[in-house]
Amino acid sequence: MKNFTTKAFSLFVKAIPVFAALALVINTNSVATPINGQPEAPAGLKKYRLF
Repeated sequence: MKNFTTKAFSLFVKAIPVFAALALVINTNSVATPINGQPEAPAGLKKYRLF
């Protein structure tokens, strides 16, 4: 059981950066929209957007 817990925790720690990057992209793409009053994204924000 301890070996399983160690492996599960290791996978969870490795997945944190992936989920953080995904959250950043989703937040960036949803905040800079004309509906939210910001038709154009700031120049520094464009490097985080996927499209």
